[in-house]
Amino acid sequence: MANRLLHDDEEGKDVVSEVFTRLIQSDILPGEDKVERYLSASVRNRCLDMIAHQQIRQRVEKLIPIDSVDDLSETDEDSRYTELRRFVDRELSDQTRQVFLLRFDKRMKYQEIAAKLNISEKTVYKHLHQAITKLHEHFKDQEQ
Repeated sequence: MANRLLHDDEEGKDVVSEVFTRLIQSDILPGEDKVERYLSASVRNRCLDMIAHQQIRQRVEKLIPIDSVDDLSETDEDSRYTELRRFVDRELSDQTRQVFLLRFDKRMKYQEIAAKLNISEKTVYKHLHQAITKLHEHFKDQEQ
């Protein structure tokens, strides 16, 4: 089931291993007559979570094409960075700003940010999406 949902044998194996690991570490085990249904539902739910995370990651990556930044003089870069930083400090919520700065100033990975802030990766993606959307809306007029 995991291979069919994820279209990737390695990720499918990882999901199944993760589900079994959680089951072994859990204090509550399903009854003998419910083990198969429990495992199937757990694998399906974990696969769906992974698919949702991948979709959010792809949307965030589409919103901020990091490699397509134009060549700017140092003064222009400093000025744009200062303006961007002011907007981030002024307009983003505390947690959204923190996620954004950890990702783009500290170059932390999504997993690292989630662990540092004790939030889920999905929440990290949502905060990044929100920040990038606000930045795009605010600065789109200046690009033209």
